[in-house]
Amino acid sequence: MLVFLVTGKEIHKRSMNLPKLPGYSFHDPRKTDYRKGQMLTVTSGLMGQRQPQPEELERSVAFRSEHISTRAPPREPVSTFPDYIPAHVAYEHLVLRFYAFFKETIPESNEELFRIRYVKIYVYLEDDTIMIEENHIRNSGMTQGVLLRRMKVVNPDIHPEGTMYKMSDFNVGISLEMYGIIYRIYACDKFTEEFFQSSGMHLNEFETPPDDVYNLKRTMTDRPIRVTYMNTDKTNLRRFLDFDGKVLRFYAIWDDRQALFGEKRNFVFHFFLVDGTIEIRQILPVNSGRDPVSQFLKRTLLLKPGTDEYYQDSDLYIGQRIEIFNRTFLLYDADPYTKDFLDNKYGKHDWTPLKLDEKGALQQKTEKVLPPYNGWGNEEDSAGFCNSLHPKPPRKDVVKFITKDGMVLRFSARFKNPQAQDKSRKFVIVFYLADDTLAIFELPQRNSGFRGGKFIQRDKYKNVLNRNQYFTAADLKVGEDVIINNFTFETYEADEFAMNYMEADANNFPQSDLFEIISVMLRRKELVNPMRQEFEKLDPELSGYIESLKAEEIIMKYFPQFQAHEAKTITRRWTDDYGFDYFGLMSIFKQ
Repeated sequence: MLVFLVTGKEIHKRSMNLPKLPGYSFHDPRKTDYRKGQMLTVTSGLMGQRQPQPEELERSVAFRSEHISTRAPPREPVSTFPDYIPAHVAYEHLVLRFYAFFKETIPESNEELFRIRYVKIYVYLEDDTIMIEENHIRNSGMTQGVLLRRMKVVNPDIHPEGTMYKMSDFNVGISLEMYGIIYRIYACDKFTEEFFQSSGMHLNEFETPPDDVYNLKRTMTDRPIRVTYMNTDKTNLRRFLDFDGKVLRFYAIWDDRQALFGEKRNFVFHFFLVDGTIEIRQILPVNSGRDPVSQFLKRTLLLKPGTDEYYQDSDLYIGQRIEIFNRTFLLYDADPYTKDFLDNKYGKHDWTPLKLDEKGALQQKTEKVLPPYNGWGNEEDSAGFCNSLHPKPPRKDVVKFITKDGMVLRFSARFKNPQAQDKSRKFVIVFYLADDTLAIFELPQRNSGFRGGKFIQRDKYKNVLNRNQYFTAADLKVGEDVIINNFTFETYEADEFAMNYMEADANNFPQSDLFEIISVMLRRKELVNPMRQEFEKLDPELSGYIESLKAEEIIMKYFPQFQAHEAKTITRRWTDDYGFDYFGLMSIFKQ
């Protein structure tokens, strides 16, 4: 076998003589050194000519044959290749949490130049999305919570533009810019620390975040006041919780005609149940000549003459004479709340008002009689022209309008004693809590012959069943009659919001007070067993569940003082997906 040795120079010379056409150029694939050849060199500070180096082809021939192999490496068995697991499966539900802070500039402030805001950065490994959440600080005055929803964020420090942040870009002790805000990461949680260690990645040392000067000042000023004295007597607290805002009112006279220029004067006694104090206010007649000061005696505790005991509510009743600072007052009447409260607490009293022996002892106020409403404009606006020559617009409860804006109570209703053609008509009574207005809509029904939609427009209406007063939220309940524009409706259902609203405000809606309703049933325990037997007749298998409507009918049957709303309040408490749990109701009477 003949081997022709051709030097690189000869190949280069031949390639230079050949034209630059496809197939006429030669490229040595074994060439590794692409530097330009140098014939001169400097050795030990002396310039000289470098010895020629052996050509690549000559060195390749000198290689031993065992370095050249024409066989491919053995293939690895297919079974030994690991299964491919995509990232969204391998890292599902794995989240790295870093603790960071950023500085928010506070312009035009003498107390601070910037404020430190602490955040948590969540990195979701399955798709490299990021979420930033700010820690909640009490009374901070700033919008807190989620500052950045979960999304992919562009890394502005890496080119080309549009490169997103990845998990490898996060570490402790570094600063990252996201949407113009620079976050400084100072720590991470335990899971993130273990993840870095298991992945072989280096985790920097934790840092101590700077303190927020403004919050430190707030902490110093918001320190709780230390109470050095504590009253261990729970009586005052109990009375405050039970009787705060409850006042007894008596009407009294003071006969001072024995003195020079004396006269009979009218007063109002206020007895505060929360602490037993008494306040006296005088009623001045028109053109009395006295200073217009209503307060006659400041609220205080009053001692009984010749004793060390204070006046209590049991000492006050009609016909009682009370001596206060050498002045004798005669109680001759009381308001309805005072009468009901003392009757419930001490038994029935004789509340017949005393007849005054002299005319004019009480200043009789003349009541203005307004002319009937003629239908023009708003009734409240028309009444303003009757009260004054310069009427003012009716006052509106702005606080109520703001706090209850958008809150409505909806009741399903139908005509009471309807005609044959009106039996299938259904309505929705909508009461707007913001301004106590009311509207009625008719539900459209196919082939009914009646057009659905607005039936009575939104406005204030008077309740003829409640002394012709305007409708309030307390006037509406399930099973109640509603008369508007000579139409008599009967409510039979309420929406979930209306029921929840009335149950949450049981003081103003006694029909939704479950505690009071159960108390009434506990006072009539002899009716429990017959009612339970009625429930069991509807449940032959004794599963404990029956239909809610059937249960309401049985409850109203044995407790006729309950209307449909009270019965519905009971069934709502023990109704679930299976029906009304009458076992739960019966368990109350076993206690």
